Formats: sequence, structure tokens, C-alpha cells
Amino acid sequence: RKTKGMKYRLRKKTVLFFAGLLLAFSCGTSRKNSSPNIRRIISLSPHITEILYALGQQNRLVAVSDFCTFPPQAAGKEKIGGLLNPNPEKMVALQPDLCIGTKASSGLREKLPLPETRFVFLANDKLEDVYTTIDSLGILLNCRRQADSLRTLLKDSLRFYSAGFKDRLNGQPGALLVIGREAGSTRNITAAGGNTFISQVWQQTGAANVFADLPVLYAQVSREALLEKQADLIIEFKFKENWNADKDLRNLQEWQGLSNLRAVKRKNIFVINGDYSLIPGPRLYLLARDYGRILEKYLKRN
Repeated sequence: RKTKGMKYRLRKKTVLFFAGLLLAFSCGTSRKNSSPNIRRIISLSPHITEILYALGQQNRLVAVSDFCTFPPQAAGKEKIGGLLNPNPEKMVALQPDLCIGTKASSGLREKLPLPETRFVFLANDKLEDVYTTIDSLGILLNCRRQADSLRTLLKDSLRFYSAGFKDRLNGQPGALLVIGREAGSTRNITAAGGNTFISQVWQQTGAANVFADLPVLYAQVSREALLEKQADLIIEFKFKENWNADKDLRNLQEWQGLSNLRAVKRKNIFVINGDYSLIPGPRLYLLARDYGRILEKYLKRN
């Protein structure tokens, strides 16, 4: 009875978190909380677009990058190109009051003849950067109440998905977080370091990132370094890639090129392919959920 009651309470909390985040994405703009000086916004990054929708500021969003596909309503917005190849003529024609993106887009300010437009470029590497972006948009758009609610909801949901492991894990297992490698082989593996949001969400569970000490955010790691670190499990990101059992089997076979790794020997290789997984925005709770599911499978096997 106690176990069933606990499961019911956990499911109820999960439903509340999902309902809260869905509400955040569907809420409308409050006119009394809107900033009258910013009526036309161009978003240069998917996570910015998602946060704007979650704050209910979508009515002021006149254009987005080609990679902004969530929520589905964003597909109906004008597209201005990608991060590295935006269309300057289209951006100028839209006459935005605000262009907002990441520091990778900071060169746009000098390229565009938009003297009346405000440009804001925010970091998006760490988990704390997500909260800072939410707060910054809340201040810029005069919707601080919505921003406070969204930040609190996101923090609570991340804590919820990691709470069940805090007492069971003590720096173990150690994971190798892979965001890229040469197709069909185990060459040129790129790992995430400890100062990335995907690592920080993982480490909130009490587990470890074996490359947490990388001096950069992401780096190609050598075979020697992989053998030295000896990860207990490998989590591989296959962003927006359709996945099935056949691909999972082929993926395991490809990793046999590193059969001396503990994680490969024990077949502790997991794939995350959701379109949310590498976007530092309101849907990070889904990444935390995926990590929780991976840990449950790992703990049952080992």
C-alpha cells in the first residue's frame, strides 16, 4: 500500500509539472505587463523562441531563425535564416525593436543598418545561463511575474526528476556524454565538459561526468583519455534523429571499436534523440526525465 501511494504521489507531481509547463507555453500576453517600446522581436535562437512563447510574448515575435521549430506555432513565423547565415535584407525590412540571440550572433550588430534596434546577446552554455536568459527577457519585456514563475517551475521540475537518485548515487556512475563522432565509427568523439548545461543537469542526479574537468565546453577526446577515464555508461546525443531498435543495435556494434571501455563491455550505451535535448530552454525538464530513465535502466543492470 505504501509503495502504491508513493507511486501515485509521484505520478500526480509529474502531471502537475507537465501541466504547468504546457500552461507556460500556451499562456497569452498580458497587456498591462507588456513593454510598449518593444513591439517587434526577432529571435535568433531556438531556446530564445521557446522562452518567449513560455512567457506569453509570442505576439511580439515577428521572425525567428530557420531552426526554431518549437512550439509548432513558431513554424508560422517569418524565417530569417540560420545562426551563421541570417538574411540581413529581410531583418532590416522587418524593422525590429529587439533582436535577441546568443553571443555567437554578436557580429550582427555591426552588419545591420538598424540604429533604432536594440541587440541583446546572452550566454547559453550553462544551466545558470538558462535562468539568466529567462530573467533578462522578463526585465526587457516587463513580464517579470511570468519569468519568475517559469524559472521556479523549471527549477522545481529539474529537482523533481533528480531527487529520486540523490540518496542512491554518490558520484557514480560516471558517464561519457557524447554529442558527436565520425559516422559509423568511434573516431573523433566529441564529449561535453562539466560547464555545459547537459552535464550540469546530469550531475544534479548525483552521478558524474568523467570529463567534467575539460577546460573547454566541448572537445574531441583521444582514445587514451577514454581508456583512462573508463566511463560506466555512455550517453550519446542523436539530436532530432529518428531512432528504433535496429539503429540501437547498429549503434552498439559501432562502439565495439572501443571494446576495452567498461561501458562498451557491459553494453551500457544509451541514446537521447529528442529535439529538446540540446536546447537550453524551458523543455530541459525532458532531458532530466530522460536521464532519470537511463539511470533506472543502468541501476537495474548493474
